[in-house]
Amino acid sequence: MSSIPITMLHLVDDKPPPSLKGWSIDATKFLLFLDCIEDLDLEPTTFEDIIKDKFKSQKKKVIITFDDCSKSLFDFAIPELIKRKMKAVFYIPSAYIGKHNIWDVEEQNFDKFELFNEQQLLYLVANGMEIGSHGHKHRRMSQINNVLAIEEVQESKRVIEQILGKQIYSFSFPYAEIHKNHKKLLKEAGYHFGVSIYTAFESIYTLRRFSIHQSDDRKSILFKLTKKYQFMRKFFDPLLIFKKFLAKM
Repeated sequence: MSSIPITMLHLVDDKPPPSLKGWSIDATKFLLFLDCIEDLDLEPTTFEDIIKDKFKSQKKKVIITFDDCSKSLFDFAIPELIKRKMKAVFYIPSAYIGKHNIWDVEEQNFDKFELFNEQQLLYLVANGMEIGSHGHKHRRMSQINNVLAIEEVQESKRVIEQILGKQIYSFSFPYAEIHKNHKKLLKEAGYHFGVSIYTAFESIYTLRRFSIHQSDDRKSILFKLTKKYQFMRKFFDPLLIFKKFLAKM
């Protein structure tokens, strides 16, 4: 798994509200990102395909993931993925399916956006996408007790599987915060994979992802998709170090 780059996105919006700008890229940047994947001849896949060994080619793989599942992704990002026959994994907090980003609004006073509803989740699955859990109520896993942590991993899996009528395989830690008993929790709940952002010690339950930012250009995106970048991130984020260096100049 460590050889497969895993990307993380949230919103694709040309005019995001101020509080969500840091979590959004515009349509042009999203197209550049997909173009880079094609230029490197990478094939987008899912964790479900990995489990079921459903690879139809020997191409190198990439996993595209989206956290939170803003309904606005249906305006541009999802149609573009389907147009290019690209798969992706979408992580949704199960308590808020068909509702809005309550955790952002209440905790951080962020702007409101609507989340996927049940019909949209089924539509994605019908088009080859994977749905995963982003917790039940999008709680900070590093700050909750075992009882609430069990609810986050088990209840979310139960709710999503009931809607889809099929098994789900992966869990995305809200806020990228990992519970101290994460391996036991995910394994007992029946997950095969867990994803975060950066962790010093990676396992199949704490797989590293990297973000695509509005500030990224073609060169930085291509670099992020290389094995060299994945290797370097075992120790530090090379792009973050480089940006800090430039800021001091």
